[in-house]
Amino acid sequence: MPDDFDQYCDLTMRGGTTSGVVYPLAVVELARHYRFRSLGGASAGAIGAAFTAAAERGRDSGGFQRLEEVVDWFADGRWRLAQLFQPSDRTRKLYRIVAASMQRRDTTGRSALTCTLLALLGAIGVRAKAALALVLALWLAGPTLWAGAVDWRGTPRWVLVAVVVAVAVVVPWVLANVLPRGRDAVLRRLGTAVLLASPLVPVAIRTRWTAESLASAATAVVWWLVLGFAFVSAVALTYGLGARRFLAREARSLHFGLVPGTGRFRPGFWDRRCGVPASTGVPPLSDWIAERLDDLSGVAGLRFSDLNTNLVLMTTDLSEGRPYRLPFNDTADSWSYCARCLENVVPQRVVAQLGQQPGEHRCPLHPEEPLRALPRDLPVALAVRMSMPLPGLIAAVPLCRTEPEPRVHWFSDGGITSNFPIHFFDSLLPRWPTFGLSLQGYPGPGAPEVWLPEQDASTEGAPWRGVDGVRGFVTAILDTMLGWRDTMQSALPGYRGRIAHVRLRGDEGGTNLFMRPETIRALAERGRTAGVLLRTRFTSDGGTRTDRYRWIRMRMAMREYQELAAQAAQRGQLYRELAANYPIPPDLHGWFASPPSGADPHAADIALTLDALGNVVAGPFDGAPPVDPDLRLTPPE
Repeated sequence: MPDDFDQYCDLTMRGGTTSGVVYPLAVVELARHYRFRSLGGASAGAIGAAFTAAAERGRDSGGFQRLEEVVDWFADGRWRLAQLFQPSDRTRKLYRIVAASMQRRDTTGRSALTCTLLALLGAIGVRAKAALALVLALWLAGPTLWAGAVDWRGTPRWVLVAVVVAVAVVVPWVLANVLPRGRDAVLRRLGTAVLLASPLVPVAIRTRWTAESLASAATAVVWWLVLGFAFVSAVALTYGLGARRFLAREARSLHFGLVPGTGRFRPGFWDRRCGVPASTGVPPLSDWIAERLDDLSGVAGLRFSDLNTNLVLMTTDLSEGRPYRLPFNDTADSWSYCARCLENVVPQRVVAQLGQQPGEHRCPLHPEEPLRALPRDLPVALAVRMSMPLPGLIAAVPLCRTEPEPRVHWFSDGGITSNFPIHFFDSLLPRWPTFGLSLQGYPGPGAPEVWLPEQDASTEGAPWRGVDGVRGFVTAILDTMLGWRDTMQSALPGYRGRIAHVRLRGDEGGTNLFMRPETIRALAERGRTAGVLLRTRFTSDGGTRTDRYRWIRMRMAMREYQELAAQAAQRGQLYRELAANYPIPPDLHGWFASPPSGADPHAADIALTLDALGNVVAGPFDGAPPVDPDLRLTPPE
């Protein structure tokens, strides 16, 4: 029996947008020995888990070979990864700004500053452009007009000298504290510096070495600085108000994201100038996912019932403020969908798979559209799409419930509530390991690219990160808020040793859509290393490492059983009497197949169970693990 179990594993993958390129080769390495029984993930991890489930379904027809080819497809050098993220016509102007901010000379060959300026220029209307042009003209001409209009004759010389000295001290100090520092600082780029100083060129030309002329030049510099701040403020105000109006009017109809997932988008001339890659026939993200699922599995329109693995994906219901597992469990019958709401979220063929006759209720977002019952057997492509919406970038997915009137529920990134749901398939006494593929930054120089903690180390299982600067501090706060539960769960003995951590640099993975081919391949190879490390650890030495894993988990479970037994021994009499004597109220009769009359009909069985628990050997045994976790009831996701 143990030999049979040693051929299986479960696998959970962390979310991370483009970091998902780590997973294909890791999965391929694990598949050389294991068959996947359960697979789970959130966000990009949901894509990886679904692709793995599809490849397992198509194992005998080359599913994992085709999964390995996904890396080659991404790394062909035509920015295919970035092409998957396609905005709608209504969001293309805002998406240009996002794409422009991701440009780098050493990757795309474009300047982020230049592309961003072009994107900002194309994002506003004629009136806003005219207003900004007026403020810009005032900044360009203002210093020269001031220098020529002010007459300093009759001003005491000491006043003129004081003005020049004050400006010579204050203005450089202001510039030094306002302009960015570092390798990419504005002042270190000669062309940008000349451009910024261009309004002062006419002033410099006409300045003479007299107190009056120098005072005029000094105050002209002050006006150049003040008008420059005014121009920046005008730009910020113009775009801030414009964005506010746009979002107030369009955000909900755009499903709160710039990238709908499907549709028709072809980058134009101005899009290309802003850094949006040229189209090479890459489909939108949702279409590509649906196509790959069919290709990997060999099943057209792949549904959960077609899989030979247990696939579970995490999503977040923002309307209820809670996570949900997909596919839905016993609440599935209460969900409805609007075909129009989903038409730009997933391909039309996926919407057609949902079927169902129109119901009596109408969609709150599109009153002319009827709601249809969501089938229990979901298309996998829809579930993946519900797990991966990156807030603000990828549009959320709306479903409805009639409670009793229809209400819209917005489903967004599963990583909001659990970006690494390593708990999905865990049990007190696991039959086979649940492997985890996680992502993290480098804790310091010399750290290995892939880290696999020891199974039973008492301190080495907890990840660590440096916190540098305000940005790093804020990022650490957000990551802790979103992932503290997953992090603590992952660090337990018997948990930590089956989770491989692939480390990423700042320009790798995450929202870096424009990774170079060599970067993509390097990340994929790190994933391969992680898969090899996990496979080797648990299959070497005749499988003794798997037995070690089970033994550690058994000893953890024994401690929890003994604590439960202690409670049963101490409090069993109280609950025996409660079961035998408490009159069950009518509003709880629905819990029973046959409504009880009087006390609990299973009081005798409850008493036997409490007696059996109370007879468990008292502990803890010698050799208990160094961590004492909590055993508690938690609601289903």
